[in-house]
Amino acid sequence: MIVPAIIATTVAFGLALLLIPTIRRMAHRFKWYDLPNKRKIHTGLIPRLGGPGMYLSFVIAAVLSPLLVSLVSGGTTNVRYGLRFIPFFLGITLIHTVGLIDDFHNLKALLKFFLQILAAAIITSGGFLIRSLTLPYLGTVSLGLLGYPVTILWIVGISNAINLIDGMDGLAGGISGFAALSMGIISLLQGAVLTSVLCFSLFGAIAGFLLFNYPPAKIFMGDSGSLFLGACLASIPLAGGISKISAFGTLLVPVTLLTIPILDLLTSVIRRVRNKVPITHPDKEHIHHKLLDMGLNQRQILGVLYGFSVYLSIVAVTSVILPKEVNVYLILVVWAGSLLGYGLLYFMNTRKRSVGSANADLEDSGDERSARGFPKSG
Repeated sequence: MIVPAIIATTVAFGLALLLIPTIRRMAHRFKWYDLPNKRKIHTGLIPRLGGPGMYLSFVIAAVLSPLLVSLVSGGTTNVRYGLRFIPFFLGITLIHTVGLIDDFHNLKALLKFFLQILAAAIITSGGFLIRSLTLPYLGTVSLGLLGYPVTILWIVGISNAINLIDGMDGLAGGISGFAALSMGIISLLQGAVLTSVLCFSLFGAIAGFLLFNYPPAKIFMGDSGSLFLGACLASIPLAGGISKISAFGTLLVPVTLLTIPILDLLTSVIRRVRNKVPITHPDKEHIHHKLLDMGLNQRQILGVLYGFSVYLSIVAVTSVILPKEVNVYLILVVWAGSLLGYGLLYFMNTRKRSVGSANADLEDSGDERSARGFPKSG
């Protein structure tokens, strides 16, 4: 059981170590940089084509690993992809390509959104579906045909959630890496070998990328990387294994593991609707921006968010082992605590800005009094 996971991780990690430096050199040669602006944290000329490196590492490792497992085991271990995985690989290829084009030429928001929906629809055509939802004390609701739009919304939503949180060195990659590793462990516990191969291939590709993306970053993943990671993390749990153990239906584990980007996405949508600006309008109000405003540096922010991701991973894996009765309360407490923590951060950040603004107003008022011949107050 563990051999396929080791092979998938090793192959993907090794490929990332080979591909990403090559892509980085090419990006420097052709000046394919992520140019700084007032919304971004970085200031140097840094390439943003880490996405293709992760994508190629994942796909090659995911395809080769079953063959390598068969060779290592002498044909005793049979790990094969069915035809339904073809739409999965086509879908993540399309969404990666959309992000790659957007990295070079900014696509119009509606076209980009339509292509994301198309990619998600292709993935669902392979049977990667949220077929039912089970809520505590309310029972199970079969979605039927409604499962298709719900799943498409889920895949597009998570793809954009990872894209939105990709605003700081090592952040999106780290959160995604912990999620992929945890999904892989859960797949092994459930005996879903093929799903574990996908998870560990993704984890290996992310781990290789993070060696070059941890601050100070030498390369960024770009939209091609963040959209690809989101699509994989949303789709792989629907392949089997992970989806079969959920007390709330197929979404329990991925929602728990991706709590940080999901909360960031939801609050971003609410904030922009409230401010009457387009949902696609960029701002500096994401969770990493709030932590920066609180005085933390990039590595300290990663320490906080990585630590919370580890905690969420432990909860997700533990929830699989515990009885469903305990599982329900554990997950609900974690979700409620996450909401409370995010709300507290928002309150502290807002209060700090209000105090800073008030002090600035007082200073301006004092300067104005001095200019008129009056002494400054205080």
